Amino acid sequence: MNPEILIFLFIIYLTPSNDVKAQAAKTLQGLVLKSGVTIRLADVQVLNKRSRITARSNTEGVFSIVALLNDTLQFSNANYLTLELVVSDFSDKIIYLQPVIELAEVVIKENSLIKELRETQKGYRKKSVFYTGTPHYYYLFLKPMTFIYENFKSEVKQARRFNRFAKREITAYEITQRFNDSLIKNVVPVKTNEIDDFRVDYAPTLQQLNTMSDYDLIIYIRNSYEDFKKKSADKKAPHQL
Repeated sequence: MNPEILIFLFIIYLTPSNDVKAQAAKTLQGLVLKSGVTIRLADVQVLNKRSRITARSNTEGVFSIVALLNDTLQFSNANYLTLELVVSDFSDKIIYLQPVIELAEVVIKENSLIKELRETQKGYRKKSVFYTGTPHYYYLFLKPMTFIYENFKSEVKQARRFNRFAKREITAYEITQRFNDSLIKNVVPVKTNEIDDFRVDYAPTLQQLNTMSDYDLIIYIRNSYEDFKKKSADKKAPHQL
């Protein structure tokens, strides 16, 4: 066969394919809603991960974006979990986004007990150099009588005992500012008769809490609850002989 004819046939063969590809790019429309309710979500970014084209839902929650079949569309918003959709057809879509669990910002006034503890600590601080419970041992060599007096007089001993007690109470209070029943119930389906045991057994230390973001704390609670349920189930299981 003439080479020119072969080239011509090859061009004809390629032309429909290109037309089909061009025609396959269509506008996909849909509606973005909050999961579980009929609230329309505005300002949700829609990203075509292949073409990198982006769009946003309007005030009515409606979006429109150009796509090909099998393109992956990503729906994202700072307040909702990201969702991806593979385009299988061009019918109108309804997209449901799951809200991110938010830790409500609560302003908690210092309770009267903690306030009194801090005030008492301040009082001891003014009256005794040893209120922290850390004696200045160099006094033993420079001023031995002062060392003996300051470390064994009843007021100083009382101050140290109180300081240890106050530290425990204040630490417990600071832990419950973040790790509390309200948050735990919001994150995991813990039962009312379980929550006390769960909170006591899995309370993080203050040092741990100080290194955790809110997201880290949520993950910690979820993982801890899974362990709690497993141990509870093991206790209820009949012992095998």
